[in-house]
Amino acid sequence: MSALTFNCPYCWLDVPAQATVCGHCTRDLVLFKPLALQLQAVSQEVEQLKSALTQQAQALAQIQTQGVQSAALSFADALPQAEPTDQTPTRAPSWFMLITVALLTIPAIGLCHWVLLFIYDAPPLFLRVLTIALPALSGYVCARQSGLGWVAQLLSALVVAVGSVVLMLGITAYIDTVPLWPNNPRDWRETLEYTAAIGLGFFTGYLMLRLVTLWRQKQSNIINLRVLLERDDKGHFKITEISNQVHSLVTAAAPLVSTGVALYSGLKALAGA
Repeated sequence: MSALTFNCPYCWLDVPAQATVCGHCTRDLVLFKPLALQLQAVSQEVEQLKSALTQQAQALAQIQTQGVQSAALSFADALPQAEPTDQTPTRAPSWFMLITVALLTIPAIGLCHWVLLFIYDAPPLFLRVLTIALPALSGYVCARQSGLGWVAQLLSALVVAVGSVVLMLGITAYIDTVPLWPNNPRDWRETLEYTAAIGLGFFTGYLMLRLVTLWRQKQSNIINLRVLLERDDKGHFKITEISNQVHSLVTAAAPLVSTGVALYSGLKALAGA
């Protein structure tokens, strides 16, 4: 049906607007023709009004969206921006610094063992705590000064743990005139606990350095409201920064887990486990 035709009220087929008799069913259209033409005109006007209303609704929704986003961006501009932090120059990896710090840690732990147990006769708890805190501090300094990755730090932790425990056993054997190696399961268990505490404490120092580094990077790349409101080429909000922050939080939990394991292995014997 178009402006030049209308539908026959009997057979509902198109009939020319000037026809007075349907060419299909041969019915008289004199009475129904004016009403059919008027209904056709009203129907066309309704369709035009629907189209105009749809366009107006879309334009209004677009204006509202732009208004909200503009207001949010203005608010984001008014927020104080984080000042860029000074970037610490990266150090060249140094095996010399790693070996030096690791080798200095071993006699330091042995000296503490001798002073606490044989000079001051202190409770074993002090030695337990010291064999966690001192390796952690040494591990932090070692990781910071050497600039090597986690594999090198883990190997250093193993060397420091084994070397320190062997030195402690040697000091005890020399002063108390006892065999160097443990001769019963209880002594072996205590030896392994000291080894685990020292090794985990040393590696925790490296993890703490990683935590500090990630925190500094987070401070220099704070997510502000403007970043959250920016969209990519497809019109989607950018959430990459959010996922990176979640990853940073998960990574930051690693030092806490390592420290907890070190404390558990160091204090388990005293708790009677």
